[in-house]
Amino acid sequence: MEGPSHVVFGLAGAVVIDSVFHISGAPLLATGQAPSAQLIAVKIVYYGVAGLGALVPDIDNARSTLGRRLGVVSRVIQKHAGHREIFHSLVGLLLTGVFVWGLAQGIAYGLFRLGWSLNPNSPAAHFGLIALIALLIGYLLHLVADSLTLGGVPWLWPSHTRYGLPPKRSWRFRSGSFAEPVVVVAVAVAVIVAIFRHVLTI
Repeated sequence: MEGPSHVVFGLAGAVVIDSVFHISGAPLLATGQAPSAQLIAVKIVYYGVAGLGALVPDIDNARSTLGRRLGVVSRVIQKHAGHREIFHSLVGLLLTGVFVWGLAQGIAYGLFRLGWSLNPNSPAAHFGLIALIALLIGYLLHLVADSLTLGGVPWLWPSHTRYGLPPKRSWRFRSGSFAEPVVVVAVAVAVIVAIFRHVLTI
């Protein structure tokens, strides 16, 4: 899928997941009162990072939305790792989660050494965990979205076997074709209708 399609699909999927697990807290209008500033901030972090996470696997494609912004970094990754290989797998998802978690811990330790201390119960710490979960949700939804295309993805890398949804290849569409925006818009509209009907929440 193209970058904008991944963002829309990722956000739509993030709404569905959050409606079930309430990762970002209570729905904005759950009490009938104006939501707090912290709840709004948590929602912004959750959906913002989920949208970003939906682009991350394409770090292995220098021509992708994210790849064009990372320039040489993405080109080097594509040259050595290949497109739709490790970064389009459960191993890539796990490694990305570990890397981001480790980076966050390193930053926290560096700040601690500089005399800063972060209360684990503070909103900032809470936002950090939500951001990590949202990133992984967006990443996972990217893999699901690419599974809908003819190419599929190597979910079980280092096995190079590519899997798609549905399994019958002829029922999937080519990335960048006319069918792609049709599918993405249909998913987005379904989620929006479900929100207005109070089946899903944000």
